[in-house]
Amino acid sequence: MKKHSLLVIIIAALAFAGCVVIDHASEMDGFTGTNVEVGENGGRPGLKLMILNEGSWPNKSTIDLLDLSNKKFYADIFAQANPDEAQGIGNGGNDIELAGNMIWLAMNASNLILGLNPYTFKLEVRIELESPRSMVSDDKYLYVSSYGSALYGGAPMPGRVFRIKLEDYTYTSLNVGYQPEGMAIMDGKLYVANSGGYNEEKDNRIHVIDLETFDIDKVLELPVSNLNMMRKVNDELWVSTYASYTPKFEITAPSKLAVVTKDGTATVIEGVHADKITHSDGQIYAIGNDAEMTYGSDYCLYKVDSTTKEVTTTHFKGTGMERVANPYCILVNPFTSDVIIADANFTGDSKLHCFTSGFNHRWTVTTGVGTGHLLMYQR
Repeated sequence: MKKHSLLVIIIAALAFAGCVVIDHASEMDGFTGTNVEVGENGGRPGLKLMILNEGSWPNKSTIDLLDLSNKKFYADIFAQANPDEAQGIGNGGNDIELAGNMIWLAMNASNLILGLNPYTFKLEVRIELESPRSMVSDDKYLYVSSYGSALYGGAPMPGRVFRIKLEDYTYTSLNVGYQPEGMAIMDGKLYVANSGGYNEEKDNRIHVIDLETFDIDKVLELPVSNLNMMRKVNDELWVSTYASYTPKFEITAPSKLAVVTKDGTATVIEGVHADKITHSDGQIYAIGNDAEMTYGSDYCLYKVDSTTKEVTTTHFKGTGMERVANPYCILVNPFTSDVIIADANFTGDSKLHCFTSGFNHRWTVTTGVGTGHLLMYQR
């Protein structure tokens, strides 16, 4: 297997979810793109945004590339780089991560982890893993949460965390809670948020794995359940949850946001319906539906100060964000504080909208079906 050297430089200004720096010359000349207006983006050269589109069954997932510096958009960059891969990247794209010289894709429905060359976007690694969900990495390993063989409505079955060695792509696994989702690394420990989303009774536990021994260190119980995304900010863990429904899709609990300290103490942040979250410069950004318990539609952006825990709520209605019909994922540009929100469409093209820190509309580009995951990097 051909390996490419890659100098990855992590700098403090980019210490936020989904953004790293790659020092390498551009190799975009061989791809077909369209010109787009996306502003100056802080004048940063080589700034790019990779976009993972989940697709809609049986439509396959795709990845697009937005070159923020050169103001060009490349649709389905994987197909352009890999014309012989007739099946594309597969189905059920669930996460995107950069680690160990590769851009990694978790393809849930296809039971695959794919490694792409970050310069040429060619497929270089294919690993078969059952039901991968989310990924996080350190210098040596890529960690992948997995539902395992659990089935919706079936008997409760533990999920797993896979540890993939970035040197040779061998892996081991460890059982955790029910239907694990987001993860975070803090002080030599891997924290795993369990959802239990397939079960009648949802999971409220975080499994803590000692990374030196790769064994369970302890299990934390939270005052919220059906755990989803997790982000580490200032030695605390921020955890969002899914809303909970009965088998007849009657809502029983809203999505919530909780913060967990290093000693395991958990506090619910009141008034936040946190479906998807990200963070930048000590601020937590969450999107959710303030009217979800009444089956209404009142989408909001919640900004939480990680130090004071003060919440600022901005309703989409009556602002520039009102153009977003189905907010599905969020990212913040660390150089400009612009807020990027995916407006996902699962029957046709989606939109990616950018707003200023004051939530005024800056730009919009058209993306693939079901835009759901974003990775910003610089080279």
